[in-house]
Amino acid sequence: MDTTQGGSPTPPKNRLTLIIAIAVVVVVVASGIGLALYYSGSSHKTTSTGASKVTITVWDSSASGGESTAFNNSLAAFEAKYTNVTVVVTRGVAVGSSNFATDATSHKAPNVYRDSSDNAGALYSAGLVVNLSNYLGTSFTSNFTTGTINDWTLNGALYGVPVNTNGIALYYNKNLVPNAPTTINQMIQDAKNVTAMGKGYLGLPYAIGATWGYRFAAWYPAFGGELFNSSGYPMLNSSHDISAMNFVWNWSKTYGINTVGLSSMSDEQAYFEAGKSAFMLDGPWDQSTYQKALGNNLSVCAIPYDSQTGKWPMPLWGSIGYMVSNSAASGANASQIWASVQFVKSMTNFLTQVSLFQNAGDFPSLTSVGTYISAHPGVDPLVSGWVAQEQHAQKFPNIPQMAYYWSAFHIGATNLEQNSSSVTPTDAMNQIEAYIISELKANNVPYESAQSSFGPGIAQLVLIGELTESTTFARVV
Repeated sequence: MDTTQGGSPTPPKNRLTLIIAIAVVVVVVASGIGLALYYSGSSHKTTSTGASKVTITVWDSSASGGESTAFNNSLAAFEAKYTNVTVVVTRGVAVGSSNFATDATSHKAPNVYRDSSDNAGALYSAGLVVNLSNYLGTSFTSNFTTGTINDWTLNGALYGVPVNTNGIALYYNKNLVPNAPTTINQMIQDAKNVTAMGKGYLGLPYAIGATWGYRFAAWYPAFGGELFNSSGYPMLNSSHDISAMNFVWNWSKTYGINTVGLSSMSDEQAYFEAGKSAFMLDGPWDQSTYQKALGNNLSVCAIPYDSQTGKWPMPLWGSIGYMVSNSAASGANASQIWASVQFVKSMTNFLTQVSLFQNAGDFPSLTSVGTYISAHPGVDPLVSGWVAQEQHAQKFPNIPQMAYYWSAFHIGATNLEQNSSSVTPTDAMNQIEAYIISELKANNVPYESAQSSFGPGIAQLVLIGELTESTTFARVV
């Protein structure tokens, strides 16, 4: 059963345009035989103890295309197995939606929400989310890679279950750019060449504020910058981070490969899907859409090296998963919480994650899925680009302060884009820094000692050059 949620607070289409949290890889086409056997053989019925009929509500943040296909397949399998459970799904909910906390004040939050690890952690800290450690033991959690399960653990409490681990890379149109750029300068030149092809072409369309600083975060390390220092203090107005903003701003002001008029991911995607732009910065959740538009001309690579600074752009790497709201937030009874836990287990299991990998390219969080994919032939030609990107990814700052970055960046970047005659990149970054600090103070969030209060989080992420497991793709360990 489906409903539609209105009034989403975030920009349309891309699930990573958010206010509080992101997370966010790799594409491999694996054999579908195992899934076919599962779905054809899952006719056995299961009911919950002590309840003949149970209804649960679910907020789904799956991106359109491959992720939604995987979600629908897994939902059908769950409903076939648990015939007494009715699942009411609200589609198109953004990760990090502020509506959850708002609805929780009147006990109307959904029973299950597919969200990012850091937003879910904040909701758990606010007393709105079930501690799943009380329902799922180590025999369950030990099946997940250490980095991703730690990303959903706070002070020993498991507040959700990861279904993937994701980030962004650089898609390109081989019809316009035959070979992947290896340096930032080459990327800019390729984008110039495409822009010069005539009216309607734009080499690298990019709405700076559209994804609330998620995609932009990749550029800080390329200039020696960072989001927060080791003490959790925001560093957005450092000379390094200002250099990153100047660089991206020059795509419009100096190089002519972008335009200030873009305001959303949809604007960028319209160029790319029409074959009118060279590049698109995005994650695998939209890959199936790009493949339909560009076919064999679609490819992906690591965001190229900055030969001038000697550093790599490094996108954020994080995870999406499922959490269960408690009775205080949703008004759930014991049977509904039981059914919600079964739903979460089903939506993060082996077959679900294989389906996600096949349909959307989401990196799995289960070690067994990595083994399965590696053992099957038919590796997608795009996988090498994602493996290359994960060698150059930054650990997601899974700290309380991170929740205040998104809206601050969006406000500052939007101000720059809309008032470029009077606002400079330096002004924008100073505004972002000041806004973050003011919000931290207003909400009594310490901003000099973060890690101790929020646990290890994604700090356990190990990039591909340091892997301890031999697979054909990168993973967290």
